[in-house]
Amino acid sequence: MTNPTNENSDLERKLIPVVTEIEPVEQGRSLVVVIGINEYVHWQKLKNAVQDAVGIQQALIDKLGFTAPNFSPLLDSAATKMAIESLIEDQLYNFLEEDDSLILFFAGHGSTRVERGGKITGFLVPVEADKSWSSYIKIERFLQDIGTLRARHILVILDSCFSGIALGNAMIIHRDAIQYREDLGKRMSRKVITSARYEQTALDGGPIPGHSLFTGTLIDGINSDKADTDANGFITSFELGHFLQSQVGNGSNQKQTPDYGTFCDDMDERGEMVMVIPLGNQSFEQIKNRASSTLDSGQLTTFKELVEQLILLKPSSPKALYLEYRLVVIEGNFEKANLIIDRLSQLNLVKGIIPFSENALWELKNNLPYWMPVLKINEIESSIDFTVLTGKNSASLEPVYEQAIGEVQGYSISNNAIFQVCLKNITNFPVYVYAIQITPSGFLDSVILLKSQAMLNGLMPETIELTYPFTPGQEPGIGEIRLFTSPQKLEWFMFPPKPGAKDYLPTIDVNEIKNMKMRSIIYRVETNF
Repeated sequence: MTNPTNENSDLERKLIPVVTEIEPVEQGRSLVVVIGINEYVHWQKLKNAVQDAVGIQQALIDKLGFTAPNFSPLLDSAATKMAIESLIEDQLYNFLEEDDSLILFFAGHGSTRVERGGKITGFLVPVEADKSWSSYIKIERFLQDIGTLRARHILVILDSCFSGIALGNAMIIHRDAIQYREDLGKRMSRKVITSARYEQTALDGGPIPGHSLFTGTLIDGINSDKADTDANGFITSFELGHFLQSQVGNGSNQKQTPDYGTFCDDMDERGEMVMVIPLGNQSFEQIKNRASSTLDSGQLTTFKELVEQLILLKPSSPKALYLEYRLVVIEGNFEKANLIIDRLSQLNLVKGIIPFSENALWELKNNLPYWMPVLKINEIESSIDFTVLTGKNSASLEPVYEQAIGEVQGYSISNNAIFQVCLKNITNFPVYVYAIQITPSGFLDSVILLKSQAMLNGLMPETIELTYPFTPGQEPGIGEIRLFTSPQKLEWFMFPPKPGAKDYLPTIDVNEIKNMKMRSIIYRVETNF
């Protein structure tokens, strides 16, 4: 059961955010360090390794807000074995802080050696290395030393032949089905992305001039937002690895397949480096997808910020106007919602560009002005109490209770379930109960709520009645049922005008509205049940 609100309260009906205390995650610096070698002394010279190192550093700085430490990158003759080891043991050891995130990139030659018993050892080749194994850097030790550095998140990217040996037998860590950015960022991570598997060579060139196939794809993925595969405004190390594996694998006809996973397991807590794309660096489509995602999860403050950004970018875009409509409905500004629907109905919309069909827009254009006085009723103490029930069918209904859904309180409903509301009249006189549903897509209309006897004669004192089932639909998101009570029967609520009707045009009696009360049921359609 829910508790009635104070009768003297004057809450404007919005999806009112719940004030919750969320412990912020301390965000340190996002740092990039690169090593690139073209001009080998004893090995075959490469064409693009230095450009790869410089290019990825610039992409991370320009697009994702990374910074480079105040010591120089190791390029060509500077990338000796001693310098690479000193970079880790001295410079980064002294420079890094516990909340920092570090990307360390290496582009150059790699090699492998088959040990006794068949074990394969991988090596990175510094600039002055000859053909002796002692002049190389063992990848296993290289990663162990990096893994112990003081940083919350470390991502090592190796663009070299046979670099997949870095993963050894490590289990690739996939994200859970639902993980939030704050949760990912809290836990430590030690991740590595390799340009090729342990038995594969890595191409020094590719379709993007001046870059290897792997690093060219990486730079393009960051600069073009393609690496943000779910378009939620941030890129995780897992997402980056998965993107590269797919793109480079397909681009090389599976002759070069990047891999990704963990290293230094005792330091990895299944966290992820989260690389947030600054809002100004995001495309319109990416911001639009983020806005839809934040609305569906109840992050209303962020949703409003994103919608305002969309309107600034493309004020006449149907996608921007649709999301602005969703925002103003949440805020209770139905006059503006009506104006937006009017603008949308005048556009020659491509089918499917927004969730509303032309017919739905036409109905809203008629329904909104009619229901405006009712929709403005504030939520106050009601004449009814209610319990929300859900299940796969009417025979399996069980109570479901309010919980935090982002910034609002509501009920989680599976997309393959129904839900019904158990109503109880808590007064000493009959009450008439009516409802308007606002679906997760934003469509609104009155719904038939109770069986004919209760609709015609009212809900009797202390009587309990079960509403007709509501089917939430397949699309995820937040919807709302507004329950209205009145001490008298309202013909205009029971028989509202049909869109375009000419012969029967009931009018809403303002005096009757004064006696009405409203309670709201917020629900979220979940797709992971």
